[in-house]
Amino acid sequence: MNLKNLKNVRFKRELSEKTRIDAQIGFLIGILGGAVAGGIMILFFTPWEWYFKLFSAIGSLGIIGSLVLSLTSMFRMRKSYVETQKEMEKINEDSQMILKGGGDVKE
Repeated sequence: MNLKNLKNVRFKRELSEKTRIDAQIGFLIGILGGAVAGGIMILFFTPWEWYFKLFSAIGSLGIIGSLVLSLTSMFRMRKSYVETQKEMEKINEDSQMILKGGGDVKE
């Protein structure tokens, strides 16, 4: 494709909902990996006193816990979205069959 044809190409500006959910899942997994690595680095490789490490570990566990809860929520959201999308496709196929005179819909 050359630059003359590029102005005729229309870019899709809106992402699909599934793409947004997948991007959020990837983002949360990246943050979770960084939080785990940061917690391990602070806990084992810093020359801090034990009480600083204890408070840091408590904070890291809180951050990791909230990220895991958010990640499981996103996985549930993605699963329900995919199931809803499949159900809508099935309804669309059934309605197309009825419009074409295909007969009754099996339930």
